[in-house]
Amino acid sequence: MGDVSWRAETVGSLLRPAELRDAMLAGTSDLRALQDRAVLDALALQQEVGLPVVNDGEMRRRIWHGPVLDVADGFDPEGYTRTWTAPDGRTASHTSPVVTSRLTERGSLVDVEAAFVLEHADRPVKVTLPVPTNFLSYWTPGVSDQAYADPQEFLDDLVAILQRQARALVDAGVRSLQLDAPKYTFLDNRLMFPDPARWADQLATHVRTDRRVFDGLPDDVVTGIHICRGNYRSMFESTVPYDEMGEVLFSEARYDRLLLEYDDARAGGFDALRHVRPESTVVLGLVTTKHPELEDVDDLRRRIDAAAEHLPLDRLALSPQCGFASTWEGNELSADDQRRKLETVVRTADLVWS
Repeated sequence: MGDVSWRAETVGSLLRPAELRDAMLAGTSDLRALQDRAVLDALALQQEVGLPVVNDGEMRRRIWHGPVLDVADGFDPEGYTRTWTAPDGRTASHTSPVVTSRLTERGSLVDVEAAFVLEHADRPVKVTLPVPTNFLSYWTPGVSDQAYADPQEFLDDLVAILQRQARALVDAGVRSLQLDAPKYTFLDNRLMFPDPARWADQLATHVRTDRRVFDGLPDDVVTGIHICRGNYRSMFESTVPYDEMGEVLFSEARYDRLLLEYDDARAGGFDALRHVRPESTVVLGLVTTKHPELEDVDDLRRRIDAAAEHLPLDRLALSPQCGFASTWEGNELSADDQRRKLETVVRTADLVWS
């Protein structure tokens, strides 16, 4: 097990600067110089606020699952249009990939993302990866089954690709690897699986499949998973609380760090933390990235104390609830709001665990 003593960290993505957003919107072919500058600014921000582990802010990604499309052929990147509906009735759409042919590996995330941030960071670097099972959502009947007769065969190929990518990242010097899993909390037993036993089996199978990505990594690498509830332009989707899935999810999630969204009532209470495995640290996502209102440090300390009633304080840490920009557009808050929230995470962690 790697160093799990970090008491503050980000989930991953940071707001793209306006110049980079404009270039992405325009579809500019040569973004590298703008991305390099944005990564350097993201590193400076994280280092200035005092985060002990840093990442590149996902500045090179149009969307959080971009790394798979960067290193694997076999997808139509814009084959499906997905529409989000927020609780207040707002809607927004973006395109998602569709599996169209057998997967082939064509690149390395070390070259695409990690080499630059490793060269310029002055502290441990984290890289985030999408869970393989997320891509089952992009399996389209009548199209994808012409490439893979069995979705499990497709999933096995994707797991193998991400395993190799994870090992290469570690060999290059990355000290923390995190999977992002936005679909676990969407496996709603009331809608998809009326039989609770079947829902639980499906969730357990997904978690076991995804954790294979980190099989064989050295013991000194910090592994983590972020359990997401949807994050697109300040909108969310899942309202299933951890109380309904914690026993299955947390007992199967064999990682050093579990980054859990706890910024509002959707998550339920902290009682589900009793199911977390003894080797895991829970990173409480108490600071929301969905809106600019700044959390109060004393309120955050009280919530951490409440969580510590179910899990020892030395097995807890603090983070924002999700990324600030799971897609290039980003959430509806400013760069100054983002800085203040990161400062609040670090300040609170220093007070609680000093």
